[in-house]
Amino acid sequence: MNDLMTDAGWIKANSLIKEKYGKSLSYRAIKLISAQDAENKTGFYSIGDDLVIPLKLKDYNLGDIIVSRGSVLDQQQKSEITDLVKFLIEPKLYNMQLKKQEENIVKAKSHTLSLVDDGDEIIALYSSEKSTRKTLSQVILLKSHTELNRNKVALKIHEMTERNLFVHLDDIAASLASKEDFSSLTDITIYIDDIERLSGKTLELLHAYMDTAAGDGPLILVGSNLTMEAIGQKNWSEGLKKDLMGFYFDIDRVPLSQQTSEEILELLFFDLDSTMT
Repeated sequence: MNDLMTDAGWIKANSLIKEKYGKSLSYRAIKLISAQDAENKTGFYSIGDDLVIPLKLKDYNLGDIIVSRGSVLDQQQKSEITDLVKFLIEPKLYNMQLKKQEENIVKAKSHTLSLVDDGDEIIALYSSEKSTRKTLSQVILLKSHTELNRNKVALKIHEMTERNLFVHLDDIAASLASKEDFSSLTDITIYIDDIERLSGKTLELLHAYMDTAAGDGPLILVGSNLTMEAIGQKNWSEGLKKDLMGFYFDIDRVPLSQQTSEEILELLFFDLDSTMT
């Protein structure tokens, strides 16, 4: 996120941490592991040599700050860096993400056809000229026992579609009151970390949208560790289960080095003969 890299708070935090601890920061918008799994009293955890500081404010998951080789620091130093990141970067990132989501939701809604009665006919006032790569389905289920693998594949599919924004359903669920709200998000990829974690209300709303979805709505990528047999046994509507099993990618059956292969994902999920405008 270029805006973050040029922000005064980011520059100040990076400079202080580099000067005092000899470490540098980087930012990842997609979380390495779920917020629930990462949550602990310290506010940080380690992956390999790196220190990871999950960012979350007002129930918005904001991604992770990665402190390069930060795991070698002592506990006090890790806590000091975490406090600095939470103070200087987290609030700014929250405001930036919120503004970006608002701008893109407004933009997405403006891309839907605005209609006016012109005598005897209805004409379109506006339509987007942006071209995106069309998927064979607006709903794709990504099955893996490893949440990180699901996240990586979801982000890769999003990048391949060239859609404008990648959002976690948890982060926008409060603003979605109807299936029409879903339909208005035309240039967005909505990612569900784990469908079993959705509330009954959100699941019902998701099904209502999927049941009537047209071709110009958001792309919905659904994460899960459920087999097709397990989905079939769920106490969900038959329509929802059918939608989830229609385009089902068992990531764990593909070699790790090929899980985000554009060639494989293109063959599985993309319409090779057309684009969507």
